[in-house]
Amino acid sequence: MERVLKGSPWAFNNHLLVLYRLQLGEDPLKVPLIYSPIWIQIHDVRVGLYSEKLATQLGKFWRQFLEYDGANLGKEIEIICA
Repeated sequence: MERVLKGSPWAFNNHLLVLYRLQLGEDPLKVPLIYSPIWIQIHDVRVGLYSEKLATQLGKFWRQFLEYDGANLGKEIEIICA
């Protein structure tokens, strides 16, 4: 379950699968399942412009910046947004 929750977004039958872990006593009818984190890849950014600051700005433009992966710098920028 942890792997699925941390590895989202997930799809089933080409549809987004939104998951949420209920806390003890939490009413499942009051959980707003309206947002899901999503990876976004930004391609063709000039090498001198690759930075966490750029990724953060692009993520905030999308909606809400969550995380940045700089492991593949030189190929693309990967960010997680909600």
